[in-house]
Amino acid sequence: MIHAASLLLSLVGFALSLLAMARHQQEWLGRKLPSAHGRALRRSGFLLLALAFIVTSIGPGWAYGAVSWFGWLTMAAAMVVTANANHERFLRKVRQ
Repeated sequence: MIHAASLLLSLVGFALSLLAMARHQQEWLGRKLPSAHGRALRRSGFLLLALAFIVTSIGPGWAYGAVSWFGWLTMAAAMVVTANANHERFLRKVRQ
């Protein structure tokens, strides 16, 4: 359960960090958000990544938790990058 929570928090954290960038806002949302919203998205993404570290470290301890956290960060980042690279296809399927 800790691993699923860590992956989910990391995935949402990276997705929020992606949406904090103006270029990706235009691609995914079709418009650019105000800069205050971009800063809020960036901070929220960072906080979720930090929370994922805390959640991952609860069970096995800080040493093994850190290693596990980096693994889940890698998985989440790969998923967000893949979704971003295929965003047109992804949005077409979601809108159908």
